[in-house]
Amino acid sequence: MLSAEQIRAHRLLSSGLDRSATSAEALPLWGLGLQDRDGSSRLALAARLPDPASIPPLPDPAEASGLALVWSLRGAPHLHRRADLPALVHALWPVDEADAAARLSGDTGRLAESGAKPADAYRAAVKAMRLAVTEPMVKGAASAAVTKLLPRKYSGHCAVCRSTHVRELLFRLAALPAGIGLVPATKPVVLAPLSDADAITAGPAQGIEGLVAEYYRRHGVATTGEIAAHLGTTAGCLKPALPDDLVPVLVGGTRTYTRAGLLAALAGVDLDAASRLVRLVPGSDPVLQPRDRAVLTGDKERQKALWPVVGQPGAVLAAGGVAGLWRARAAGSTLTITLTAWHRFTARERAALADEAQLVGTIRGAGTTVLEFS
Repeated sequence: MLSAEQIRAHRLLSSGLDRSATSAEALPLWGLGLQDRDGSSRLALAARLPDPASIPPLPDPAEASGLALVWSLRGAPHLHRRADLPALVHALWPVDEADAAARLSGDTGRLAESGAKPADAYRAAVKAMRLAVTEPMVKGAASAAVTKLLPRKYSGHCAVCRSTHVRELLFRLAALPAGIGLVPATKPVVLAPLSDADAITAGPAQGIEGLVAEYYRRHGVATTGEIAAHLGTTAGCLKPALPDDLVPVLVGGTRTYTRAGLLAALAGVDLDAASRLVRLVPGSDPVLQPRDRAVLTGDKERQKALWPVVGQPGAVLAAGGVAGLWRARAAGSTLTITLTAWHRFTARERAALADEAQLVGTIRGAGTTVLEFS
């Protein structure tokens, strides 16, 4: 049996929040990438790097090395190391028709109504996107260009933009296998070919076992369904990729699984080191990604506040777990960070929070940063 406290501590330390890494690329989180929402990945990096000057700007697709911003897991924007992209494409490529259907989620039913098969849709969309996006293009223009190259069955009417275009998730999932990345800080979103697009090939499916192993390394415990949801597929499709050494374990009375080789490390995790960490992390941070949310807080109302349907706040990390929420609002050059406390902060923690708030302000380019407690 393991405690939720032990799993929390493992997740805080295994994602680099102890600021022991000396550079962004040395952080132990690139195996699954770093999700980005409007630049939130830079806040996640700031929470993990000891020197703010070492936090890299979001990369342009035309750059030849370092990191890349792409649509990857679940079609969401993530930062990845460029060197990892060719293997990542193979790992995320559907293994069969059922896996393709699972990855396309809601688009699958709409495609079926048009007589389209998910795996065929994948291949056709990747080919069309590689032909259509040969230079930086606004998302709408890129979607229109791809739509023209595809049979009608791969498109549908969109009530939001009042036009007919290629299915949204299909469009997103086809981008990376086509060698297409995202230009950061653009609204509307701009797509552009990656500098190393020639090294990226669509399929065959291989290597998803590595993503599963990385999930266990980073998060310690998980059910097959939780990992599948993170990777954008189903438990049934993921089952053949599970490690051979999985063992059941109880965490706070809930049955889950870990790898036999991780048990000793999870049981012996440094709880004191984790409890000393004080950080402000964005809502897209890796420690907030696992689906077993009771590990972070068993309080249902706090879960609703931390993971609302829309407008997810940032999390305050202190005392070995989530100690509150934070939101930021800008007015001119002033950034005000409002913190909702779930914990009685010590003087040391309050001083650390003041420093972390200033760091958030620096990353967001604020002239003045104000921290308020509610």
